[in-house]
Amino acid sequence: MQKKLRVGLIGAGGIAQSHMAGWEENQNAEVVAICDIKRKAREDTAERWGVAKNALFDDYEKMLEKVELDIVDICTPNAYHCAPALAGFAAGCHVLVEKPVAISADECREMINAGKQADRLLMVAQVLRFSREGQTLRRWVDAGLVGDIYWGHCSLLRPRGVPAWGEFIDAEASGGGPCYDLGVHIIDMALYLMDFPEPTSVSAATYLKLADKPSLMKHNPAKYTVPEDMAAGFIRFANGATLSVQTSWALNVTEAAARLNVILCGTEGGLQYSPPTLIREENGMLTNSTPQVPVEVPDNGIAAEIAAFVEAILQGRPSPVPGEQALITQRILDGIYASGRTGEEVEV
Repeated sequence: MQKKLRVGLIGAGGIAQSHMAGWEENQNAEVVAICDIKRKAREDTAERWGVAKNALFDDYEKMLEKVELDIVDICTPNAYHCAPALAGFAAGCHVLVEKPVAISADECREMINAGKQADRLLMVAQVLRFSREGQTLRRWVDAGLVGDIYWGHCSLLRPRGVPAWGEFIDAEASGGGPCYDLGVHIIDMALYLMDFPEPTSVSAATYLKLADKPSLMKHNPAKYTVPEDMAAGFIRFANGATLSVQTSWALNVTEAAARLNVILCGTEGGLQYSPPTLIREENGMLTNSTPQVPVEVPDNGIAAEIAAFVEAILQGRPSPVPGEQALITQRILDGIYASGRTGEEVEV
């Protein structure tokens, strides 16, 4: 019988509960240790998911020293992804890290290099790739039904959705606002379907107009230190393709306009993420196709991404979401913030 992979969780906040549920579903791995600087968070998570109280830590280095682990799952705020990932690799562990991979391309490069030196996998938890929508669109791309994608648009706009929990609005902990929370999802989804073309430049604007004042939102404006509540960008790629991006936590738009969407157009057809739609010219007509039967993936993206990671480890396959792909996304995010600060197009 295959021995279960032993997992150490670093960060036991809100997103960690979804990860714990994903690990609970997996028959080939189990969480055996939890680390969080907050005692209540680690104890509540351990009690909820049945992790032994003597395997709880307030320091990930102590956890790595005292517990034999195969995997570390990092669910800390963005600014605290890199250091525990490096420590995990140094301890001989594979690393699953929540998005965004880090808060700079340089940190991402450090993580990639550390993983290579340790001969361990680095996977970034880009959950949209493992959704039924994402997998449906990927099938159409792989079948050649879209052709060469040359233009795209992606958006995820919250009218009044500033997080009032966790460290999202604290720049020291999160490094950024909706670009890191939401924008990273849609940029990664678009790049995944475009086969990660090389970005060359970004022109962007970032705005802080609504979230730093009292409104319908529940957060404390005095604690809001991230640089934006809305961002818009335009990305150029070396192959001539372009992509526009819009994301927000606070914006005067309707709920109908706020839904997640990724639209990509190619030489043979077009794609829309939600609902998953293939647009083609057939028999002199423009047709829209939607699947009647969903693709055979769980209706739980986090469980699916964890399953893919575990399978890659056990079968010696490459990472399902490697650091090299996350680096391209991170370079674009860095470019959005840099262009937003300067008001100029920047090379990435």
